[in-house]
Amino acid sequence: MVTLQLYRCKECWGRTSNQPLHTKDFTEVKVLQTGQESEHFLEVSWDDGHQGFVPLTEVGAYGNGSQAQPPSLHYDLSLRRNKSQIFWDRPTSDVTRNWKWDEVVASDDMTRAFIAHYMQYGLAFLVGTPFTLNSTEEILSRLDLHPIWDNIFGRISSVKYQSDPMNQAFNSQYLELHTDMPYYTQTPSVYLFHCIANDLEGGKSFWGDTFSAARHIRSAEPEMHDLLSTVLIPFRQYRQGWYMAGKYPTFEFLGPDLYRTRVCGFVADNHAFARDYDAALRADWWEAYHYLRQLMNDTSRHVSRKLEPGEMVFIDNWRVQHGREAFSPGPLGKSRVMQASYIEWTHMSSTGILQKRGSSRSS
Repeated sequence: MVTLQLYRCKECWGRTSNQPLHTKDFTEVKVLQTGQESEHFLEVSWDDGHQGFVPLTEVGAYGNGSQAQPPSLHYDLSLRRNKSQIFWDRPTSDVTRNWKWDEVVASDDMTRAFIAHYMQYGLAFLVGTPFTLNSTEEILSRLDLHPIWDNIFGRISSVKYQSDPMNQAFNSQYLELHTDMPYYTQTPSVYLFHCIANDLEGGKSFWGDTFSAARHIRSAEPEMHDLLSTVLIPFRQYRQGWYMAGKYPTFEFLGPDLYRTRVCGFVADNHAFARDYDAALRADWWEAYHYLRQLMNDTSRHVSRKLEPGEMVFIDNWRVQHGREAFSPGPLGKSRVMQASYIEWTHMSSTGILQKRGSSRSS
């Protein structure tokens, strides 16, 4: 007996959609006879008069053989499984590798290797890109990475000095390591930071791997790790026309895997935190949080560089925190202009490493 959900009848199964064309999920039919067997399929005739095939392998089960199953590493990276990721607590040459734009776009294999590197380390540097104000979207289109994720700052925001900004990212002061927009229900995952101009004094960028710090805390201070994984921290961001608020743990797990982190002290709602929790728990949580911050503020754990025009940094915002040293907002004729944009992780993994590329890439 075989359920209709399992067999690929030519009349009942959409080859393009790879989905059943009816809802008889649990109707059972009998196999009358089997026919030719290939590497991935077995031809079958059923007692209801239908003919089709049963998949024997993953290639047969996914895409009806029209699309190869991706390598297991790429599949695990798309699911954010920790076993496929490489945690780092020092700026090794692998972490800081420069990927050249011309080489990355020269072939699908190189594009896929670059994106897989980003997903493994949570950080990747693409150098030698175009750097006009319209280049960010052109670069993402060329890489077939889309759609750009819209948010309260816009699809692509220009990060440059403002005298009285509504967010610290737009001033010239030191900006501590943080996660972008932790008040969103789904914090943006793929963060793209594109340098257009950077000739002011100061303003070096730096990054740290929160997953590596979390792993250390889990081993060294398990009670602190439990607090950071269970206590919901309130965040708040408001500006004209918007009021964003949410409560989430610092470390979020999906099954056994550390899946996402949220750390951003300057949008934490400390009033709500004091209102919602008693003094003893708050004291314990702050001790755990300060331990995390001590690890993250250790500059020996940082990757740091003053970005140059044409460098684009791919950041896993759920994993790698980013910060900035202070810079001087003058003199006239000089500037620090970065463009920030975001892409959904699932979209990036789909077009980046899982499916056959090239259908919509520019020449």
